[in-house]
Amino acid sequence: MKDSKTKSFHFFDTVRYNTEAGTENFQDRITVEEPLEVKIRYTDGSDKTVSVIMRTPSLDNYLAVGFLYSEGIIKNKNQVMSISNIDQEGTALENIVIVHVTEGVHFDLSDYGRNFAINSSCGVCGKSSINDIFVRSGKLIRSTSKIDAGTLLKLPDLMRRQQRIFGETGGIHAAGLFDNKGNLKVVAEDIGRHNAVDKVIGYMVLNDLLFQDDLVLQVSGRAGFEILQKAAMAGIPVVSSVSAPSTLAINTAESMNMTLVCFVRGDRFNIYTNPSRIRT
Repeated sequence: MKDSKTKSFHFFDTVRYNTEAGTENFQDRITVEEPLEVKIRYTDGSDKTVSVIMRTPSLDNYLAVGFLYSEGIIKNKNQVMSISNIDQEGTALENIVIVHVTEGVHFDLSDYGRNFAINSSCGVCGKSSINDIFVRSGKLIRSTSKIDAGTLLKLPDLMRRQQRIFGETGGIHAAGLFDNKGNLKVVAEDIGRHNAVDKVIGYMVLNDLLFQDDLVLQVSGRAGFEILQKAAMAGIPVVSSVSAPSTLAINTAESMNMTLVCFVRGDRFNIYTNPSRIRT
């Protein structure tokens, strides 16, 4: 399941200004944002478009599988027969990923939607959405595995060293999957933070890592509800963020028995839920 190698940044002619040197012409590296059409191909050979996602081209196969899993369209690796970008006529297509699925996978546009688009002021729909995560994931997270505080503090830097596109452009989010010893599984970058997490989850699906009890998700930005929703669906016990959480993210972590750690910077962090998984 080899991923496409589309460039993730482009050069643009730009004028830089500062008060001491005035203006100068230079070429700036800018993160690419392009649409990715995600399709599923049924066993009868027919294709159906599931979504068009604005993303940064990289790890597109993982993004497609992670998105399908996060949205509950596929349940596990066994429902993915193969992944391609070849249309019915045998032509390779750009910015399209086709996930070939087994019988039993169902997608109906009439009952599909981003079920987790929540108004931040709506406590009732927030509770409903947390319950929906439980229904779709099928279980709470029961992991008792622990991670040392010192190891947790190292994760943002370990992830940063693998952020190739960020190193070129400075304008992209990242998500990294580690075990509780600090061993890196995968780092994904994307202009959308939720896409970066979906790429990690796609990696988990295809490598049989769902609901493994010693994993940590490290994210480069804030910890919002959608990040916690996706991590809960994949059974990740610990979510670590360099920035702030939201109230609904904290409520989700508490309800799903996850550990949420934020403001992980330098020599400190805040633990918002289930501190027993952090060995201090």
